[in-house]
Amino acid sequence: MRLISHYSVKKLSNFWKERILDEDLYQQVFEMAAKENASYADIRDEDTLYASIEVVDGKVTKSMAGSEAGIGIRLLIDGAWGFSYGSKENFKDVFKMAVSAQKTSKTLSKSTIELAEVKPIQDKITISQKKSSQDIPFEEKMKLVLTVDKHLRDEENKIKATRTNYVDFLRRQTVATSEGTLIHEERPYTYMAMTPTAKKGTDTNQARARAGHVGGFDIFDTVDVVKRADETQKRAIAGLEAKAVKAGKYQVVLDGSLNFLFAHEAAGHSTEADFLRTAGVLRGKLGKTLAQNFVNLIDDGSLEYVPNYGARTFGFMKYDDEGVPVERTELIKDGVLKTYLTDRTSAAHFNLKPSGNCRAEFYSSFPIVRMRNTFLEASKGKELSEEEVLGQIKDGLLLKRGGGGQVDPIRGTFNFGVGEVYEIHNGEIGELRKATTLSGNTLETLGKIMGISNVMSDPSANVGFCGKDGQSAPTGTGAGWMSVKVMTVGG
Repeated sequence: MRLISHYSVKKLSNFWKERILDEDLYQQVFEMAAKENASYADIRDEDTLYASIEVVDGKVTKSMAGSEAGIGIRLLIDGAWGFSYGSKENFKDVFKMAVSAQKTSKTLSKSTIELAEVKPIQDKITISQKKSSQDIPFEEKMKLVLTVDKHLRDEENKIKATRTNYVDFLRRQTVATSEGTLIHEERPYTYMAMTPTAKKGTDTNQARARAGHVGGFDIFDTVDVVKRADETQKRAIAGLEAKAVKAGKYQVVLDGSLNFLFAHEAAGHSTEADFLRTAGVLRGKLGKTLAQNFVNLIDDGSLEYVPNYGARTFGFMKYDDEGVPVERTELIKDGVLKTYLTDRTSAAHFNLKPSGNCRAEFYSSFPIVRMRNTFLEASKGKELSEEEVLGQIKDGLLLKRGGGGQVDPIRGTFNFGVGEVYEIHNGEIGELRKATTLSGNTLETLGKIMGISNVMSDPSANVGFCGKDGQSAPTGTGAGWMSVKVMTVGG
């Protein structure tokens, strides 16, 4: 087993002196790790600025701003992880707790952890903000949120409840590893979500809309959120007054939000290799054909912009939280499952290339495999226009504006919310129907995809925070329309 060398620590010191104020702290941690016979150690040194506002029915229910700072230390000793976190001032105590955690982990673990090889990188990344959210007065943010919430309500009082959430945060993180990686990245996020609920008697209908990007307050120059609120209010009322769709199996067209939702929740989570080490519907299926030869499942953290839109995608980044460069990962290529989403541990386990998918919510979180921008697309030369996708459906449904749902990646089943439903007759869009649900089996659905458009939808509207193992991670993005031979709607 290769151990941390004092030489590798000293080799980095000149770079640290030029770039990082806490070089002594990192060096001391690595020297302590070497004395513990660690084969690897890393430090995530983080300082995050944030603001958060919530307005419910026109009243402010949450209003806060602040900062969170600290370090997380991971140690790999004798094939077992130890992890702890705390303040930088108490880094020696944090280190001792990581050593103690490793000893417990080694006692309980039945497997030996190994890491896939990566090239050490030294870099400094600052993702720009045209209008820094941190420089905007809190009063201005509050005024915008209150205005948006007001526009979710209607004069006839058909909207009975509204909720508007705003958050911005600037994550400033340094990743330092005993192998020589040293990356400092500043990544800003700005996000708003709006939800009006219409009600008549016992019937209710909820509409949702979002606006966000990796960037600053300039998202509200790119996206007219007041207009988006007006449109969302009208959709909530129209859906309330529409007739319900009969539950059953239908040929369907999924819009870009549901392409993203299915790709992320149903297919994407099933490809996360940390989970697949023990279970999962795609375990043991590398190299197997899962869909027609034009179907591709993509997870792309390097995708910064999509054509015709000015907002950065919500899953964009340069490096993951192990210091691995992000990339466009083709999980399914021409219908064949080619790889999994990995961190360095699971990449070594499956003998795969690290894909740059290791992420942690905070410095206090142990990094795990997470998605970035996930979507289905057609192979080059086999993509369809939206009209051609619709034309594949003689009698069926157009499903738009996907919502939350439930996924079982072990059994491979899913159930999603659908905000808008339209009839399709002979490739033409017909009447609006009430919001409903969409359910099915992941592998069966992949095999029944008939066509995909590669015209991606607005990334600012397809933003969210994915939950896994008690952690939240920003993810995106909207994709193209796609047709599926049969799916279960309602019921």
